[in-house]
Amino acid sequence: MYKINHKAVVLAFVFQIIAGVAWYASTPLSFLGRSALEDMVKQPTAGVVLLFALSSFVYLYFTAWLFVRIKGLSGFGRFFLVIGIWLFIVVPNQVFVFINLHLSETDILYLLSYGAASSTIAAIILPLWRSPRSIFKD
Repeated sequence: MYKINHKAVVLAFVFQIIAGVAWYASTPLSFLGRSALEDMVKQPTAGVVLLFALSSFVYLYFTAWLFVRIKGLSGFGRFFLVIGIWLFIVVPNQVFVFINLHLSETDILYLLSYGAASSTIAAIILPLWRSPRSIFKD
């Protein structure tokens, strides 16, 4: 029986946080009305950053748990499962919110870009680095 590979979850989490920092640092001027690194007073609070990190970790852990429960998929199939979750569940919800917030196309693409990068990181690391088999039963 396969178990959740906690090392893979932590590695993907670290890469997602690094991608998130780079993504936030490259925020377009039109989106914030200023450079992301310009005014330190307007930076996100520690609570927002911790909530972001916690939600990323919970999503990764759920994905790893889902991989343990799904039998018969290859690494390639698991890759497309993660991309499919993002494409058919997350994107429609975000597009609905963006339509109601009346954002421009560039702002929508910017906001969706982190989700795409985050899902790609999870889709590459989690399916390929599977947990070793346990010889002991639960």
